[in-house]
Amino acid sequence: MTSRISRPDRVLELPKALILDFGGVIVASSKPAGWQDVVADRITALAGAGRVPSRDRVIADVVAGAQAAGQWRNAMSRPLRPVELAQEAFVMDFIAADWSDSQRAAIASHTAAISYCVASAKEHRELRPGIRELLGFCHLREIPVVIVSNALSGQVHRDFLAAQQLSDAFAAELYSDEVGIRKPNPDFMLMGCKAVVRAPADCWYVGDHLDRDVLCGIRAGIGCNVLLPSPHAAGHPQVFGVSADIVREDPAALLETMKGIET
Repeated sequence: MTSRISRPDRVLELPKALILDFGGVIVASSKPAGWQDVVADRITALAGAGRVPSRDRVIADVVAGAQAAGQWRNAMSRPLRPVELAQEAFVMDFIAADWSDSQRAAIASHTAAISYCVASAKEHRELRPGIRELLGFCHLREIPVVIVSNALSGQVHRDFLAAQQLSDAFAAELYSDEVGIRKPNPDFMLMGCKAVVRAPADCWYVGDHLDRDVLCGIRAGIGCNVLLPSPHAAGHPQVFGVSADIVREDPAALLETMKGIET
């Protein structure tokens, strides 16, 4: 996608806080082959052999559940204040809905661990170009950076950042599974602003989709909404009448824009 600023006559100033999505902005994700096998084996190990359906059935239900949950999330891009799909509901209603009572009981206490496994196994994550440098730029200029991200398991994101030694780069990490609401609910974005005591109009929000990121920023009154289209993003619903203030290829390109504003 071609980089652009939608209102070229607008005088831009550096933000007083930068709010980032996780997937598509901090990381690019791809789906590894065999992820559903990993999840099925984890479910069997947690429940105990013979206490859940056959491996083939578990694999099929994991795939069907993930697809159905994805469709639900797309639908939730429309309401004004959507809540998040709880991990218990994801596992028990989307994966194990048609299992026997005893099979469902065998996994009922493991929904957090199963959700973590799905979120971890289903995506291979790599840092997007320029993200370390962008975070360094913000650190030197005392611009706090906050994560506001939809997530099945925010702990997966926390662990990834810790492994990359980037946890300290963020003033706060807010994930939808932990707060109970999801973008484009503007209250979620306002939580990010509140975490660093900044007015929404003084913040920039950076996401990779119009339907749940840019729309959320507009609803919350964010001063500048930036779109960084992810190269591996799944299809999302169309949103009419919504456009980003700035579109850039990746964090490296956004950093150049911010440096240009500074000079």
